[in-house]
Amino acid sequence: MTRGQLGIVLATTFLVFCTLYTPQPILPQLARDFDVPITSAALMITVVLLPLGIAPVLYGYFLQAVPARTMLLASLSLISLGQLALFFATEFWQLLALRFIQGLLLPALFTAAMTYAASMALPGRIRAVMGMYIAATIAGGFGGRVLSGFLASTAGWQWVFLVLGLSLLLPAWLCGRLRADARLNFDRLDARAIGRVLRVPNYAWSYLALFTIFFCFTGILAMLPFRIEDIRPGTSSFVISLAYVGYMIGIPVALSSNRLVTWFHGEQIVLMIGAGAILCSLALFLVPNMSLLFVLMLVLAAGMFLIHATLSGYLNHTASEHKGVVNGIYVSVYYLSGTLGSWLPLVMYRWMGWQGTILVFVVLTLLSIWFFRCLTREPVE
Repeated sequence: MTRGQLGIVLATTFLVFCTLYTPQPILPQLARDFDVPITSAALMITVVLLPLGIAPVLYGYFLQAVPARTMLLASLSLISLGQLALFFATEFWQLLALRFIQGLLLPALFTAAMTYAASMALPGRIRAVMGMYIAATIAGGFGGRVLSGFLASTAGWQWVFLVLGLSLLLPAWLCGRLRADARLNFDRLDARAIGRVLRVPNYAWSYLALFTIFFCFTGILAMLPFRIEDIRPGTSSFVISLAYVGYMIGIPVALSSNRLVTWFHGEQIVLMIGAGAILCSLALFLVPNMSLLFVLMLVLAAGMFLIHATLSGYLNHTASEHKGVVNGIYVSVYYLSGTLGSWLPLVMYRWMGWQGTILVFVVLTLLSIWFFRCLTREPVE
């Protein structure tokens, strides 16, 4: 892969991840403008994440038959059109329908981008290239939120979707310059394959820990805009978006996770350090202070991305077979947890308040620490 081709893939990944979390900082504004409860507004994130969770189960046959470049071109073009259509939406159900369609396209696009990044890199550069890919996803998640907050505060939330829709046209055109010989590497999951993997204790503990800890993380991200408005009513969407700046700590944390595993002679301690950072941040989230909230977001994100990078590496290291199935289940658990975490905590927040919801997250995080303690280092047969 030439630097130019890698740049196209990374730029595409960045912009698409921008679209994934774009609505989050403007959820309170959308709830007011369309007169819907906060639980309904949160569905703007939920309907996009759900297809990512079920993709390894339902998309396998289709994705294996389509060249990566064709999939990139088609999905990028359709996502761009969908973003432009969001600009003209006048009813909330139209926003949800268009976001759901976008979610249906994202699994194919992400798989195609990862395939290009992995299959066209030199053997000794695969880890470095995949590290760049992960960095692009994190930067996109943060960039989309900040762009959304800025444009919503200065021009109106509709312009967020227009700008991103037009921006996606450039990578869609550039993807036509990519080599066309990469095939999608996507493992289809069936009930028997899933059952074989889940009967292995190491895998089961890992997936349970991932589900509980990522549920808490996405729950905080989902509640954050509403919590900020509770602490300081009238806060602009742009200021709300800046609360996600701690998200960027995920880039150096993810890239340095292997070094930390070496220092601590194994993944288990590193995983528990990450969970401990999340636990400490959750306890301090009970303090109603805006400045502290911004700092705690950095600690929370550092802990989550340390766990994400380390746990995925642990599973691939210990698995001696069925790696494709192991990773496919990991992706499903990750996004299904994110799907539930983007909506259910808003229901809890509405009925239990911030403090009650945080206490539930503390219990779940303690449970995830116990799951991590159950892991072993031996390779799985």
